[in-house]
Amino acid sequence: MLGKSFSNAVPGSVRPVPAGPGPSLDPLRGPAAGLAMGALNALIAKTLAKDGRLQLETLFSALGALAGFAAQHAVRQECVVDGGMAEDEAFLIVQSKSGERFYFGDRINRQLAPEHPQAMTLFSIVGGEAMRLGAKKEELPDVLGIFERVAKSLDSPDFGVPDMPAGHKPYLSPKKSVAVFWNAVVTAFTREPVKPVPGFALVEPKLWPLALATMAAGYMGQFQKHLSPALAARAFMEAAVPMSKVDPANVTPQSLRAH
Repeated sequence: MLGKSFSNAVPGSVRPVPAGPGPSLDPLRGPAAGLAMGALNALIAKTLAKDGRLQLETLFSALGALAGFAAQHAVRQECVVDGGMAEDEAFLIVQSKSGERFYFGDRINRQLAPEHPQAMTLFSIVGGEAMRLGAKKEELPDVLGIFERVAKSLDSPDFGVPDMPAGHKPYLSPKKSVAVFWNAVVTAFTREPVKPVPGFALVEPKLWPLALATMAAGYMGQFQKHLSPALAARAFMEAAVPMSKVDPANVTPQSLRAH
């Protein structure tokens, strides 16, 4: 018998990429994105499952953590690696009292939450899908509140701990999710097919965050009987925001095992 936040089902294919503000999202409808998202779809759900049961809050939290970390990665690739900018030009770098570095700035934030209604961001994808499935606007996560709480918790053990209602805490922390799955994300999006595929072109890093948000949006409808879309969006954003700020040097890759 299914519990409130568990399912014995295996997630199916992701939903089609939502219509965006122009042709920039077209690569997410192509074969490269389909192969990458399909591979991650199977791997993440299988890895997180315990005894054939999947805690949905952990699934959405893991996808949010990866999407947030991918947002920072996208800025780093575009501005630092390809653009030749110094780190402190591309990011607003904040050092905590403990000496840990965190990466802030508009370049990351505008990927997470929209500056204007037409912008395609992590929150517009998961929040928009939650509303399409019946969630009210006031039920969606307070993203501004998440940003503020993250900024105030840099030297606190509460940093990166999702603020979720009792009974809905993910069992895997966002930081551990990045450590477990990030190498698989990179591999999925940078792997060429063994056999030539017509129209195949690797997905640019700037679209990886949106691809991961699209995966989460696809799961919302599939599992809405077991976890409300509003709570799914909350688990996603509670992980995405802090993981967009962490120092990559402090996220240690691990073998693809969550337990």
